[in-house]
Amino acid sequence: MKKPIKYAVIAIVVLASIAGGVFYALQPTPVRMTEVRRQVAELSFTEQGVVVAENTMLVFAGAQGELSELYVSEGQEISAGDAILRVDTTALALQLSQVQSGIRGLEAQLANVDVEDANARRTLETTRTSLQGELLAINAQAAEAHRGFASHQESLDEQLRVQQILIDQHENGLVQASENFSRIGILYAAGVVPRVEYEAAQTAVLAAESAIEAARGQLAIIAAGTAEAGAEHFEGMRASLEAQIEGISRQLAADNTASARANFEALIAVENANIARLEHELQNAVATAPISGVITTLHAQNTNFITAAAPIAEITVPSGQLIEVYVSTQDVSSIVEGDTVGLTLRQRAGDVYFSGSIAEIGNTAVARFTALGVEERKVNVRILPDDLPDANFGIGYGMDVTFYIYRAENMLTVPRTAIFRRDGEYMVWVVPGGDGEAEARAVQTGMELRTETVITNGLSEGEFVINDANNRDISAGARVRAE
Repeated sequence: MKKPIKYAVIAIVVLASIAGGVFYALQPTPVRMTEVRRQVAELSFTEQGVVVAENTMLVFAGAQGELSELYVSEGQEISAGDAILRVDTTALALQLSQVQSGIRGLEAQLANVDVEDANARRTLETTRTSLQGELLAINAQAAEAHRGFASHQESLDEQLRVQQILIDQHENGLVQASENFSRIGILYAAGVVPRVEYEAAQTAVLAAESAIEAARGQLAIIAAGTAEAGAEHFEGMRASLEAQIEGISRQLAADNTASARANFEALIAVENANIARLEHELQNAVATAPISGVITTLHAQNTNFITAAAPIAEITVPSGQLIEVYVSTQDVSSIVEGDTVGLTLRQRAGDVYFSGSIAEIGNTAVARFTALGVEERKVNVRILPDDLPDANFGIGYGMDVTFYIYRAENMLTVPRTAIFRRDGEYMVWVVPGGDGEAEARAVQTGMELRTETVITNGLSEGEFVINDANNRDISAGARVRAE
């Protein structure tokens, strides 16, 4: 009896095991599922924005100098025309006095140009008259020499006399050339006459000195009794006198004052412009507000010297607020002016949500740095909010700005992981009622969102799809249930 009982127990255990295996094999596989619902399908990104004023103006001072008085502070309301600061005018007044004195000196030099020119012309005319007389004498002596002198000694004496007269004329010419060179040198040092005129006057002095040396050498030759009494000697003296007379005539015909007058007039014009600038700065020593608003930034409070190139303050008109945000160059091509955006004001009592629209998109990217110090290229975008909520916020507040790349109402979506491809078609595993056999169904897809995909055909609202299309336990007809 013992063996039959033993075999019976073994049979019961085997049958129980087989029954348990069959039972567990027939149980549905637990999987994660999603019920297909109609909802708002959107693809978006969020950037941090700042509330700014629609109308903000930088204010510059009309004068520069040491800061004398500061009448306002940051955050203060100010009206158009109110004083912001005063610049000390002591240095400006001193500069104005110096420029005015300089103009009087230039005007005196300009008036003296004609006087000096008239004196120089009288001296040149006197010299030319004297040279013309000497030329007549030389011509007479040449005629006499042609008829012959009574004696050789008489001829030498006459040559010595004439040569001495020439030396005297050359010395007078040197005096005139030296005086003219000195006058031109003063004007050249002052920047009134050009270098070419200065060099010409210097050359005239050197030529006069050379002429004196040559005439004295000729006098020594005549005194030694070796000078020729013939026509060649008189012809040389005649040519020298004629050349001097012609040179003086050219100087008298030329306008020697035009360049000097033009330079003085140009210098006076420059100084008059400086006077106008200084007078304007003196009249605008007190800087005033061009518009009414709030002083959001007061640059002048951090300096003791005001310059025309740097702003002294920034005035903001509180009415008309915008949200300024910087968008990555990777995302800016996905938005256009007029797009609706979501705005979120983070507050401890509860976040405030409202909407706005893109008013302006910049056309230049600038470098911006993340909190981790990573440089990004971003474009400035200005947002015009819709009706502002009843919340406590103002200029400078932070604001989350959500941009919608894609947004559509009443769309069917499924997890992106629920879709797989088979024979060139997009498929999903559908489980009617969420508990039963899995069915592979072809679908048509639309926009791919960050974690979901829009389904345009093939599914109905209320059906269930398996989230993981790559689950190896899933096949057509497999029993499944929701986890």
